[in-house]
Amino acid sequence: MTQRTRPDKRHSPNEMRPFYCSSALLSRADGSVRFKSGDSAVMCSVFGPMEVKLRDEKLDKAVVEVIFKTAAGMTTTKERMYERIIRQTLEASILSGLHPRTSIRVTLQVLTDDGGILSTALNAATLALVDAGIPLRSLAASVTCMIDDTGELLLDPTAIELERSASVHTFAFDNVSEGTLANMSTGLFTVDEYMRCYETCRLAAVSVQQLFRTSSEGKVRREYG
Repeated sequence: MTQRTRPDKRHSPNEMRPFYCSSALLSRADGSVRFKSGDSAVMCSVFGPMEVKLRDEKLDKAVVEVIFKTAAGMTTTKERMYERIIRQTLEASILSGLHPRTSIRVTLQVLTDDGGILSTALNAATLALVDAGIPLRSLAASVTCMIDDTGELLLDPTAIELERSASVHTFAFDNVSEGTLANMSTGLFTVDEYMRCYETCRLAAVSVQQLFRTSSEGKVRREYG
């Protein structure tokens, strides 16, 4: 059976969009990254570890704050859910016990959204933490896929493709243990469809982790020569 060309000219349902990042963009932030996947782009800035208000501090670890802003500047229940998922994922990655009674603030600004924006934001946040020099136990590489209304799996869907989705699945994978740090699944799906999505995203995350390694090595070269 001939594969149909996808809206952004990809020829395979298992093909990721091109992605790249640029770092150290904001002089006032401790770390900053612009992460772009296809036509989806997010700017992330990290501030900290820094002083935290007495009522908010934790005696044994740093407090992780996440602010997620859409391109239109709106905040709905979905954005609050994204903030929670990103915060929980980063908390699992950061060695927060090294900086008790401090705060690490992560601000994510959506620049353009053409699908997979939660994965784009998670990857931007991970790279911004690296750029800020925050101690990490692992790096969270995120990938999204969907099952369309015909039962076909599409990796890294665009906004147009998402209009035909029966279910959408976003995963974040730990680069050390290769376990799952986060998962958000919406829609109706079978166990088999979920496992297909999980395995496809797990394999695709390897290329994201390679970008993380390249970015980390570049930071070391810039700072230490």
